[in-house]
Amino acid sequence: MNTLKNCEKKYEGLKFKYKQPVLDIGGREGYFLKYNNIHEGTIIDMGGKEDLVGNYNFIMADISRKLPELETKFNTIFIMETLEHLKNPLYLMAQVYDLLTDEGVCYIAIPYTELYPKWKHENPYQIHHSRWTLKEITEQMNKLGFKVKVLQKRRRFKNLAFWIPHCWIVLELRK
Repeated sequence: MNTLKNCEKKYEGLKFKYKQPVLDIGGREGYFLKYNNIHEGTIIDMGGKEDLVGNYNFIMADISRKLPELETKFNTIFIMETLEHLKNPLYLMAQVYDLLTDEGVCYIAIPYTELYPKWKHENPYQIHHSRWTLKEITEQMNKLGFKVKVLQKRRRFKNLAFWIPHCWIVLELRK
């Protein structure tokens, strides 16, 4: 479960520029949006609606499949620590490209290392199915049509690199 304190540790000092409308894919209870003082937004996820920490529009959907039809395009889309849990993250990102306005921005946070093993976990949504090097994720996003900018690259959890992927990156994607 994500909390405001976890967001503070993970994204300390990183300020996201956003414009409404905002979409958070995989945003669960809305802690990431709340941490960034975003009070209006849509969250698409498989769970968390009953524990929302803000007055967000929540759409329950399996993000590993075709996303629900939405009436609007978004100026800002967040996909934070979600893509690595999908077996086909590029399918989601192709849909995201279509949901983003021409002037919009998508932010993603992902592990970027070849060293992280696929741990067995009782919750299938905690398993990391996808792993990339920085070069690989940049190339894949470019192939989808995104222009990529690295916003943050760091060792997130010092002294826990054996248990948790230690190399995390935040990317800004534009059309």
